[in-house]
Amino acid sequence: MSNSRIEREGNLTRLTQELVTHAQQLGRPFEPSPFAIKLSEGLFLAHSTTSRNFAKVCAAQRILSQAKFATERGVALKNCAEIKLGTSNDVFFYAATFRYPATGCGLLFASSLEAENKEIGAATPFDSGGLFGHITRSNPEETEKTFLDKNEMPIPEHRQYLSQALMALFNDPKEYVEGVPPCHNSPLGLIGKDQHGRHWTHEVRIPENVPVQGSPHLQAVFAPRALAARNPSVRALFRHCKSEGVDTIPIDTPRGDDFEELQQACLAYIRRKLY
Repeated sequence: MSNSRIEREGNLTRLTQELVTHAQQLGRPFEPSPFAIKLSEGLFLAHSTTSRNFAKVCAAQRILSQAKFATERGVALKNCAEIKLGTSNDVFFYAATFRYPATGCGLLFASSLEAENKEIGAATPFDSGGLFGHITRSNPEETEKTFLDKNEMPIPEHRQYLSQALMALFNDPKEYVEGVPPCHNSPLGLIGKDQHGRHWTHEVRIPENVPVQGSPHLQAVFAPRALAARNPSVRALFRHCKSEGVDTIPIDTPRGDDFEELQQACLAYIRRKLY
């Protein structure tokens, strides 16, 4: 991450003021309601992946960044959006339900994971990878890396911005969780080209790796029932979670990885826990 925490704090101050001014111009409330504050503070950190990669996570007992995964296997990391942005050494989460398509397994972590990593982690009020091909910016002359750097916020303080955005940009704070697009664009001027909320869902990044088994922050694990039945590493994680009081949610997916089933199971879980 190129920004220091002090720089991210400065960004947060500026971005918050821009959001307040934007809300005032729209005639929208910018003071968070008690529910918006509760929701923004309680939202879990979601990381989803394919069944194949999930089995590797279970075996390693941690989520690795792309760069660290490549280094441990002695292979070169292919050129990608994360290389261009300087985020290839980060583990990615959404402060939301699972949003990333083409995945069928997922992990939810409590928001306390951010506090533990506040000196090294960062957040943005959009999906950083979406800057390449999925999000339109008002100033295309500005590089994606420059745009990312000036909009990084510190964790967990980015949730203060999120609580205000829930009021200023959405008709109901729940719409953010439910995947309903905001009724107003943010002052960042982003326009999304897909249906997965890339231009308005908060992304959280933590460098290098995030422990899974034994982590005090692990909240819930989602995986196809068939995968847990056939893979020893997945079964071992499920057993460990049950012994530690971590929720396990097996999903029936006869077609293999099924993002819609995963997302709906996650949404139902968040409704039970946070609404």
